[in-house]
Amino acid sequence: RRVPGGRGAAMSDLAARLKSRGLALEASLGPSGHGSGAVGALKAIPSAVFSPVAPSTTAGSAPALGATPAAGSGSRPDRTRAARSAAAGEGPVRLALTAAERQTLFTPLMEQGTRALKQEKKLQAQAQDGLLSNVQTTLRKWVQDCLAKEDKRDRLLEKGMLKCRVQAKWSEGLHQKLKDYAGSFGARLAADCEKENATKHPAWLPRNERWLVGFDARAIEAFLSQNPMALEPPSSQVRTFVDEYVAAKSPLTGDALAEALQGRFGPLRPATLERARHIAGLLRRGSKRKGGPGAQAVGEDQLARIEAPEDVAWAGATLAPMGLRPDGGEPLVRAPASIAAPLLEGLKAVADMQDLVALLRDTQIGKVVAGYRHHPNAEVAKAAKDLVASWRAACKER
Repeated sequence: RRVPGGRGAAMSDLAARLKSRGLALEASLGPSGHGSGAVGALKAIPSAVFSPVAPSTTAGSAPALGATPAAGSGSRPDRTRAARSAAAGEGPVRLALTAAERQTLFTPLMEQGTRALKQEKKLQAQAQDGLLSNVQTTLRKWVQDCLAKEDKRDRLLEKGMLKCRVQAKWSEGLHQKLKDYAGSFGARLAADCEKENATKHPAWLPRNERWLVGFDARAIEAFLSQNPMALEPPSSQVRTFVDEYVAAKSPLTGDALAEALQGRFGPLRPATLERARHIAGLLRRGSKRKGGPGAQAVGEDQLARIEAPEDVAWAGATLAPMGLRPDGGEPLVRAPASIAAPLLEGLKAVADMQDLVALLRDTQIGKVVAGYRHHPNAEVAKAAKDLVASWRAACKER
């Protein structure tokens, strides 16, 4: 940095800072030094400052860097002692390296033995697992965002596949882990062919790699089975958040509640936000839903609360998060069993609602539930068949 006063002032400032750290600037580099100053300093510093030496044990002398301080001294062999030694006129403090440190720093890894190689492989595996975890988080947020946007559904119907781009430092181990992970839910993994220009970086530096993870409808469904939170946060948590939001007398106008919910849970589907507004409106007016706060009710992980048409619409949108297929009318993507089972159990209450026929027609909940009769989970399939049969019988009675 530029120091007022020119070169002399700059060198004086440098000398003072070096001295405070226990280092010395060669006299020929002083404010008026010329000639071989820079070269001389470079030659002098390695031998005077950075030469490995054994830790000093002389009483009253400052231990070299890397030495273990005396018990109870409470000080560190770092800048404080270096400055104290420099102030006492003892000269620069030389760095001391133990035999183990010298071997680690200056011996090639292949020559450090089997134990060092195993440790290095362990560290590499841990780093790859950390990168894979970041990629998994990116994919969860991306799928959650796709479910919250209707244009993603239209693109899936048009193209047959949605692609997510992820980026990380390249390694063979990470590539294989990504390939195995994508294959676990039927996605396609491909390199994006946009690697960093190898001529700009040394060959030994890890390069950035971009992968494309392709999802078709089946892959999204399988991914949701592994990550149910990407489809819908637990209803009990949403309800608790809304209760606290209303109790704090926060505004319900505009998109304030939606922004607060998505700030807490991430992108949410329109049906989830509409149901939250309905619950908040009832709480603000003083109306209580069945099984409200403080009531002893079955948890929503076993039985969803379906008490109003808004709940029915939300249940239908959750069971068919990307809508119905244009050909057969079945859900394009089905919800995982952990979410579908409580919803089907709660939808039994629809049979006792007014205007049942109109409700089934307007929400298309009948078509949605019928699409679960062939669900791979036997309990979910049976619950869907029984529910459709009960609704048919209720419609005939009316």
